[in-house]
Amino acid sequence: MFDFARFMRLGEGATGSRSATFDICILGHDYIGRQLEAIIVNQSIGGRQVRTVRVEDAYAGRGCDILFISADEGDGMQADLAALGKVDVLTVSDAPDFLKEGGMVQFVVVDNHVRFAVNLDAVNRTHLVLSSELLRVASAVTGKPPAEGLP
Repeated sequence: MFDFARFMRLGEGATGSRSATFDICILGHDYIGRQLEAIIVNQSIGGRQVRTVRVEDAYAGRGCDILFISADEGDGMQADLAALGKVDVLTVSDAPDFLKEGGMVQFVVVDNHVRFAVNLDAVNRTHLVLSSELLRVASAVTGKPPAEGLP
C-alpha cells in the first residue's frame, strides 16, 4: 500500500487541505498494521511524514489519503464505500468483489503471488490520479482512463 502512495496524486479541481502527515488508514480487522508500520518508518511522501492510523468507521476515514478496508467488513462494505462518497481517498481492500462494490484497488492472488487490480471508474469519481506506471503493473484494470490522461 505504501507504494501506491508514490504513484498517486490529486488532479485538477481538488479542494480542501491535506493534513501535515500522509495517512494510510485501516478500517476493520487490523492484520497488516504492524508490517505496514515497519515499512513506513521515517518515510515521507511529498514532504509529508507517512503514518498508519486505525479508524473506527468510514466517516473517520474521510480524512485519510489511503484507506484499507478489511475484508472482515463484509456486508458493511457497501455502506463504507457510500460513506466515502466522492472524497479524495484511495480505497484498498482484500475483499472479494471489492472493485464491483465500487472500491478502487483490490488485492488479488495470481499464481500464488499477491497482486492488485484497479477500478478506474471508482478512481475517476474523485480527484485522484493514478500513474500509468502503477497501472502497467496491475494484474487487471477496469474502467476508462480519466479525460485529463495519465502522467
